[in-house]
Amino acid sequence: MTYPAPPCPADVRLALADLVTAYAMAVDDIGHAAGVAALFTPDGCYDLTSLGLGQITGRAAIQAFFEQAFATMASNAHFLGNVALVAYDGATASLTAYGHAFSLGTDGTLLEVKARYAFDVVLQDGTWRIARLGMAMLLPPITTAG
Repeated sequence: MTYPAPPCPADVRLALADLVTAYAMAVDDIGHAAGVAALFTPDGCYDLTSLGLGQITGRAAIQAFFEQAFATMASNAHFLGNVALVAYDGATASLTAYGHAFSLGTDGTLLEVKARYAFDVVLQDGTWRIARLGMAMLLPPITTAG
């Protein structure tokens, strides 16, 4: 990552930060997998390789992944901060954000994840969408049996 951040209009920077926030809020809206998938480009990639889950490509596959995941979740809480613009060229951008996420399973199992998210986004029809979202674990995930 380079500092300072690349030049970027303030309204675009705000829209990019709003997209990162929208992702966290959508994932916490259990039962609304379509809302998560809608944040991605039609051929977007949700890269969960660092969690051992591989890459999920395409809105339909991302929605199906979240439908399956939400079926076992009672609640989620995602906190994303330290959003940093890494690259910007007017039509594409890359951002990083630090995340602290909790997921409570319907069986009482609690999963805690601390990660650095990497967002590659593109401007499509006037709206910023996620082309690829990956993460790197900052600490090993913690699972507590319910």
